[in-house]
Amino acid sequence: MRLTDDHVALLGVDGMTVSVTTSGAAELAWSSDKVSARLDDEQFTFGEGPAIDAIDTGAPVLCSALDVTARWPGFAAAALKMEVHAVFAFPVMLGAVSIGALMCNRREAGSMDTAAVTTALALADSLTPALLTDPDGSTAEVWSQDLHRAEVHQASGFISVFLDVSLVEALSRLRAYALSQERPIGEVARDIVTRRLRLPRDFQRS
Repeated sequence: MRLTDDHVALLGVDGMTVSVTTSGAAELAWSSDKVSARLDDEQFTFGEGPAIDAIDTGAPVLCSALDVTARWPGFAAAALKMEVHAVFAFPVMLGAVSIGALMCNRREAGSMDTAAVTTALALADSLTPALLTDPDGSTAEVWSQDLHRAEVHQASGFISVFLDVSLVEALSRLRAYALSQERPIGEVARDIVTRRLRLPRDFQRS
């Protein structure tokens, strides 16, 4: 199937993303707009958010009011700065295993109605075949971009070598640095890959 703005409108939301699990992390596969892509980046940076929870639990995550939830303090604060007030995430399942998530966002607070939830669950189910195929052009009907965080992974490799730490530790430091500078992690990673920025040797995670 092909995801379009019509699916966004059908669910009564303002934006949508599809994530796929790769090497234990959730990687953005498709986004309907820049705000939705930025929301996904914030989840990745903070290591928390509705899509992550939907993948971890295999169950829908419905948050109708980000301004009152205590579930994801970092992500919620970042989303509210982007004027996003409600998020809804639905796991993409292969049997009993979560292989990705469909996340919807809306500027106005409020619950998603039963019909929209049912439609979103059906849409998530229909994505399973596409998420089982590498985004190499053969699945162009879903994958609208290369792996969104390729530069993040590259930057983690640079940091790993420069600071002589594991890739896991390098990614943790990259996340922490992005948070400390209040910058998108993808933007910081791009500066590292293009040699405009070198993470300080004495920088430590807080």
